Amino acid sequence: MTEILGRSNEYRLRVRWGETDPFGIVFYPSFYRWMDEATHELFRSPAGTFADLFGDGGYGFPIVEATCRFRRPARYDDELAVVSRVTELRRRSFTVEHRFERGGVELAVGREVRVFARPEDSGTLVTAEIPGPLRAFLLGERDTPF
Repeated sequence: MTEILGRSNEYRLRVRWGETDPFGIVFYPSFYRWMDEATHELFRSPAGTFADLFGDGGYGFPIVEATCRFRRPARYDDELAVVSRVTELRRRSFTVEHRFERGGVELAVGREVRVFARPEDSGTLVTAEIPGPLRAFLLGERDTPF
């Protein structure tokens, strides 16, 4: 995993039957949903949640790239820890890496690249520069994103 740049968080979950194949092994799309959930938890702060940010100025954080490398299977009823870290911060985008662990053993490593975007009057999303307070939040320098 890339060295920590900024904010990090640990999100815990238990694998449900509907997230597995007929053999009880986690079906790979479940990892992508869990990465999205873990990013939402990374943004949780005393000021609110990830969803609250959409209302402030109409900004959002669409995913432009997502990958996951699977090392060991996860199974039904496993308790997993998803350790998420901001590993790259650019003018208009940031990268979050997610390490999936069971009992301290790495099962998978995923990565999301998200852009800071706002809707135009036409409804089209356009990228925008990440504002200073949000930058500081992503770097772990402040507790609230705005």
